Amino acid sequence: MKMMENSKRSFRKIALVATFVLAGYTLLWESPNDIKGRRAVSVTDDQYKQNVGNLSDPLKKRDTPLYWHIPKSSGSSMKVYYGCMGLTLVTQSGTTAGHEHDKTLQVWERTLPGWSPVKFVNVDTSKIEGVFRAKNLGLAESGLADVVFSPFPPIATAMFTPSHQARFFALFRHPVERAVSLFYYHQVATWERNDYTYRPELVGMTIEEWLTKSSTAAEMKNPYMRSLLHKQRFNDDDLEKAKDILRTKFLVGLTTKMEESVDRFDKYFGWYDNEKRSECKRKAIQKGVNKNPHDALKEDSKAWDILAEMNKWDLQLYEFIVQLYEEQGELFLNRDD
Repeated sequence: MKMMENSKRSFRKIALVATFVLAGYTLLWESPNDIKGRRAVSVTDDQYKQNVGNLSDPLKKRDTPLYWHIPKSSGSSMKVYYGCMGLTLVTQSGTTAGHEHDKTLQVWERTLPGWSPVKFVNVDTSKIEGVFRAKNLGLAESGLADVVFSPFPPIATAMFTPSHQARFFALFRHPVERAVSLFYYHQVATWERNDYTYRPELVGMTIEEWLTKSSTAAEMKNPYMRSLLHKQRFNDDDLEKAKDILRTKFLVGLTTKMEESVDRFDKYFGWYDNEKRSECKRKAIQKGVNKNPHDALKEDSKAWDILAEMNKWDLQLYEFIVQLYEEQGELFLNRDD
């Protein structure tokens, strides 16, 4: 429990005084408009500190759970799961059927084949311009959303205020395994609504060829660290800062312990007694959603070694996340749910 008890103190000790002007690197889930928008956006450390609640602080009714959607880390399953439970979501689906032109916030329902109607707020926080549209429309203050999904946690803090805070949670996957999964997904994802996830030029290419011959492979470098810190190059101080953000601001889960992680999320946010939970868990979590089966990469292979070197900072951070997950388990001991 030492890590948890020192969380606030350690957060203050880190020199969070700089304003990060977001550098021109590409994240795997960004559209061209996101890249352009990110270059013009600044995220202050005070924004992160003040607009996001500390994990150790009591949850308030005005707080909004925000799920950091990391591609190929079971994020699609989480969306379907919470939609199935009847929670109101903020995802890219919120602005389909013409709702991107709405002038005010509203909740609408969309029925997917084989599922009950799912409730969405009419904003899309999977895009940077969508984050600021949600901010301008007063999403946090509206109280309409039960869960917000976004791949940009620091930028998403702009939607919130000290009196209407975000509460971060996420599932994490081993960085090399996630990169391999994303590579194969790029080869087949013709159904994606954007034109940057499906990569037809990768069809038929082996992962070794991609890593050694394609310039796009550089996109795989340390996405956890880049997303948290808005930097391309890192040192030991950066790693400690990323650890502290996760320690103080995130309830972490692991894809290797999916069901237990989801149980923790639901207990923390008060969803554990939802009457639909068991059925939705069976359909979305146990079966999984948007899976893309592919051959596993051997740990003694050349491709594994290349990806491990490319993601050396994320691998260190992931090792810490696994440790943090065990420590956060103490939050749920003897908890009456």
